[in-house]
Amino acid sequence: MNLYDALGVLSRSSKYSVSTLRIGNTVDELQALKDYLYIIPDIQIEFETALENALPNSIICLCGSSGDGKSEILTKLYKRFNNSIDFHLDATHSNSQHKSAIDCLDEKFDEFKLSNKPLAIGINIGMLQKFIKQGNERHNDIKESFEEYFENRHIKGFETKTTIFYDFECYPRLSFAYSKITSDFISNFLVKLTDKTVNNPFFKYYQLENKASSYLAKNFEVLSLPSFQNKLIELFGLARLMEEQFLIPRIFVDFIYQILTIKNQDGIIGNVFTKFDNEFSRCFTKVDPINIRSQALDIFYLEYTTHTLSAEVQDDINTLATLINFTLTPQGIVRVAYLLENEKLKSLLADFSKESYLQESLINYLNLIRIFQKDELTSEDEDLCLNIVEELIVNSALEYSNRLLPSKADGYIVSRRLNDYSICNKVSIQADLDWIGRHQLTSIDKIPIPLIINDEPAYIFNIDLKTMIQAVYISNGFRPNRQNLETIAKFDELISHIVNRTIKTESMRLISNNKTISVSKNRRRYTVGV
Repeated sequence: MNLYDALGVLSRSSKYSVSTLRIGNTVDELQALKDYLYIIPDIQIEFETALENALPNSIICLCGSSGDGKSEILTKLYKRFNNSIDFHLDATHSNSQHKSAIDCLDEKFDEFKLSNKPLAIGINIGMLQKFIKQGNERHNDIKESFEEYFENRHIKGFETKTTIFYDFECYPRLSFAYSKITSDFISNFLVKLTDKTVNNPFFKYYQLENKASSYLAKNFEVLSLPSFQNKLIELFGLARLMEEQFLIPRIFVDFIYQILTIKNQDGIIGNVFTKFDNEFSRCFTKVDPINIRSQALDIFYLEYTTHTLSAEVQDDINTLATLINFTLTPQGIVRVAYLLENEKLKSLLADFSKESYLQESLINYLNLIRIFQKDELTSEDEDLCLNIVEELIVNSALEYSNRLLPSKADGYIVSRRLNDYSICNKVSIQADLDWIGRHQLTSIDKIPIPLIINDEPAYIFNIDLKTMIQAVYISNGFRPNRQNLETIAKFDELISHIVNRTIKTESMRLISNNKTISVSKNRRRYTVGV
């Protein structure tokens, strides 16, 4: 066996990608490789405790999505508990060609009710919902417990009278705390895979490769770099925030397999942003740094094309090329500077990531998450929050609303058009810091922003990372991307609410190309100024 064969256990097409019940103690070499890489998740520890304490005629559900590790956990616990607990390893599929998965589940619950044993079951969220609708009426008691679970899905280890639920969504593999993206799961997995010790069987196969010519060995070496691993974690976090792509182990390890084994002129660096058959790959192509708009990137391409790169830039390129052991294309240089930004680059290559609007947006979004997660805000927290909410998000929304005006109208928002005039209402918008201080963030997908508009009760505007990115683009003078209909709709929704809250304003401006008319209300009279 060589390194390529050993890495095959990571592939989604491998028979080892889905765990099945093994009878006996014989373990082949590839299974041993997979077992070596296994990271025990927190949900397994708590699920195992629930099995230890399971009461007769109780159901313990392990709930999640396809590929998140349900069968892996259940097969690992089966041998210890199968004498005292019945197991249904996969309730998502039928175990008979003549019956549906729902029929099989009905029969399993029939057997469960006739026995005195607890039942441990692995089931997809979609199948839970399907069973509620299509399961037999004789199991209405179980269906009711499933319905109750969906109403309380955010609670870890939610328990009804006879059923307890362990949901993978309550045990996120990515953390967005403290203004950065981290993942113990990814870190532990990649360290295990690339650990340069005799205990690592993959390292043994790596040592047999020709380091000078083996693209696998070169890619393996890059994957072992902590700076590369940390940037990968950030990319997986971006996929979660921008595309709602959860960190599902089967998809994750397949991605690692692909970037290690696919041949590319720029090696693993090019593979990270190359589109292939993997959900994460499709996400990462959307944040490819070669598509970043920045002055540093424009200067680099110009100097590279005209062979006028400074000695400082050339030194950084040589440093990066030494680290990855590939001769890089211009696109490869940009990508490696992004992925290895923590390697203390000294030239403008270090600015590729720092100048990115995506990076600026991500930092702002992570800072808001940190602020919302704090029990008590400091004055620095409040200042940062006001800068992001009022100076960036609100001002960008107003700029977008007023984009067709011939000149700036600070403190006003276009409410409608009348002949050649834009009618602008006076507006004052503030972030409600007291509300933020009291609120507990329940999801990182959307952050609720409380806005006090013209002293009326707070309006809650839910912002996601994509909306933050649009706000940053607008603040830097770009028009919004009209192809991103969802984000534009969010800005339109915010603007509509702002306008509605300014209908009773006592100050307006009527603006045309060559004239501005001011209208203000004083008691029962209006004052008009031209």
